[in-house]
Amino acid sequence: MITPHIPVLELSGSPYEIGHAHGSSLKTEIRAFAGTIANVHDVNNPWFNIEHERLSTFAMRNIGFLERFSSDLVQEMRGIADGAGIDFEAVLLLNTFLELEDLRAPTLGGTLLANRLWGCTTFNVSGRDGREGRSFLGQTYDMERYYRDFLCLLRVKPASGPEMLIVTLAGILGLVGLNSAGICAVINKIVATDARPGVIYPFVMRGVLGSERIGDALGNVIFSPRASGLNYQLSSPDAAFCVETSATRYEILSMDGSLAHTNHYVGSTMRQFETPNWLSHGGSMVRKQVADNFLRRSSGNLDPERLKELTRDHTNYPRSICAHGFQDESSEVAFETIFAMIMDPVERHMDLCVGNPCQNHYIRHSLQAKSSDMAE
Repeated sequence: MITPHIPVLELSGSPYEIGHAHGSSLKTEIRAFAGTIANVHDVNNPWFNIEHERLSTFAMRNIGFLERFSSDLVQEMRGIADGAGIDFEAVLLLNTFLELEDLRAPTLGGTLLANRLWGCTTFNVSGRDGREGRSFLGQTYDMERYYRDFLCLLRVKPASGPEMLIVTLAGILGLVGLNSAGICAVINKIVATDARPGVIYPFVMRGVLGSERIGDALGNVIFSPRASGLNYQLSSPDAAFCVETSATRYEILSMDGSLAHTNHYVGSTMRQFETPNWLSHGGSMVRKQVADNFLRRSSGNLDPERLKELTRDHTNYPRSICAHGFQDESSEVAFETIFAMIMDPVERHMDLCVGNPCQNHYIRHSLQAKSSDMAE
């Protein structure tokens, strides 16, 4: 196994200062990302003849909702843009990357979707099932291999509010992470039929990670005017939630010890919002069953080392929990696990693996110290 490294940024100050330091530190990566992202969507959506201007217009329709949700995060994006020397609209487009997945599906369903798509697997372990009564939260994060080149880790110390440890892509506010209050969050993409202009996923995630209390984190998920559908798994030292959302509805799933989630709705009230046939194969259903069975079998003995075994599972390969692209695919279309991670809300650390966990080592990153230690 190897240990790929990604940039780790220490960011502090005002929202604009945090963004500017992010943008200037990763200027090369952000400019490359912004300069190639339209091509990735064009390759994956040839039926729509996508142009960069059209994508920017799609992203900018959300700006009023974002200003009302958090003007601070809008200022942080402006700082990223200025630091990287690119337009604000380009940064907003990068941050709208998952909402752009909805362009592949509304009204058209899976008939126009590539039949090789799959996605993330998340797992939420309560103290009842964790070793020594501990809780854990983690996932494999699956996207086109292209995105792996832009991974980074942010240590954010805002002027007020909790410190955050965030896994993200260059120029994007946040994908998943944890904070100094012990709140952790991961996601699964689900394409809902009611996608609309609204608050985009990185804003919701940063709202969660900016919360001092788990109830406030949950409120950021369920009460924001969301733009699209996602499943959010949240954990803290005292409570955990799995919340399926569309743009207009949500359902909090019952957690009986531990729960895995993939890329389809399972809640009885949410099934009606899933875009028909957007999943062109049963891989999501397989991954959920495999992960749930693993959590059930290991109840009482779940810890980071045991959970790393789950992230390496190849059942239904290559559409597996540890996902791999097909050999004939370019990086713009090959869906792979671009990173995997397991977080401990009590100890405030995450074990992070860049790339496929079957091939690469995990590294431990902690909010308790700036240095990182090998996790295995």
